[in-house]
Amino acid sequence: MSERAASPIHTPTLKRWLSQSGHNAKVTRGSHTKRRSSECPQDSPPAISLPDIQPDNIVIAVMGMTGVGKSTFISYFSKTAVVGRSVRSCTSSIGIHTAFIEGQDVYLIDTPGFDDDTRSDTSILIDIAAWLKKSYDDKVQLAGIIYLQRISDNRFGGKSTQNIRLFKELCGEKALSCVVLTTSMWDLVPQEKAQQREKELISKEGPWGELISHGCRVARQDEGSVSATMIIRHIISQKRPDSLQIQDEMADGTPLIRTKAGRVLEETLDQNIREAEEQMKQIKEEMERLKAEKAEAEKKVAEARKVTEEEERKREKQQAQKEKEERENEEAQRKQREEKEKQEEEQRRRQAREELDEERRKVEEERKKMKEERRKMEEEWRQKFNDFKQKYKSAEEKKKRNTEDKQTLYGWVKEKCIVM
Repeated sequence: MSERAASPIHTPTLKRWLSQSGHNAKVTRGSHTKRRSSECPQDSPPAISLPDIQPDNIVIAVMGMTGVGKSTFISYFSKTAVVGRSVRSCTSSIGIHTAFIEGQDVYLIDTPGFDDDTRSDTSILIDIAAWLKKSYDDKVQLAGIIYLQRISDNRFGGKSTQNIRLFKELCGEKALSCVVLTTSMWDLVPQEKAQQREKELISKEGPWGELISHGCRVARQDEGSVSATMIIRHIISQKRPDSLQIQDEMADGTPLIRTKAGRVLEETLDQNIREAEEQMKQIKEEMERLKAEKAEAEKKVAEARKVTEEEERKREKQQAQKEKEERENEEAQRKQREEKEKQEEEQRRRQAREELDEERRKVEEERKKMKEERRKMEEEWRQKFNDFKQKYKSAEEKKKRNTEDKQTLYGWVKEKCIVM
């Protein structure tokens, strides 16, 4: 890895480079204030159409995941760029914006980011590939690519790693020397922490290590329009790549699905499908386990109810036997203590009835308690089953979406093959 390729294009470094090469810092924008809103408009028409771009024009693509600040970057140079304040993407399709820099027209291509909540990665790759194919056919060459990454992200993995891999296969090794890997949103993180994350990114073993070894430059978008202008000027000063890898592949008649970038996306979709199927399997197993637990609990409740009812019958039988014995004793002693025992008998009967009522009351309370516990258990099981049904449904929808995305990708390729 050369020292020139690995060193970051920080603003002071670029200022010295510009002063040595005789460039003047002059950027002309439209007269209107750039438009900002907390919500993105439904329609954001591009500044110009592709046929207006000539082969000798300077064309720079701005790429990166959703919410990294692509539209914000472009808005420093073009009033047609729309900036949102949320992480939701404001770019749903390819946007072409014109800027006047260094006395010449520069066309900035705002690409939709992968990992968008409103669009699938498949449709985004199709749009980008179609635009690159069209520009290749029209002999419009990219002067370079700015790849944006949030320095504020706590970790670089998962979707970020997949996106880097897809980006690498999109460009190809020979075009990486015209790529500027740019970190954004430095104002959201303490300087020391941001610098540490940057070191992790650009280290040999880091997410950007391989890209840097093939000639990518590194820059910070940390000073608004100043650092953005430095990055644009650096790209303008470099030799243009002939074409991107995916352009060469499609020009040779390779279907999008068979390009290296298409294969990376297909592998990602297959992995998502496998993960969804595994999640569905786990949910099914958990539901079966809960069903077994519910059946076992219901069995225990039934057994407990049976024991309670048996004890109640036993107590009633014992009480009946006791009353019978008492009546026999009363009859034998009636003549001797008729009046006295009559009163005592009434008292005992009253006490016995109270005891029986108390026993019945306790039994009734026990029964109500068991009934309430069963109701709570059934409510808890019902909630768990509803949760698992919802998870199962979500996993099933995820599988369906990814399967549809894959079919869409194959369908697009088939359609393009027929047209070609």
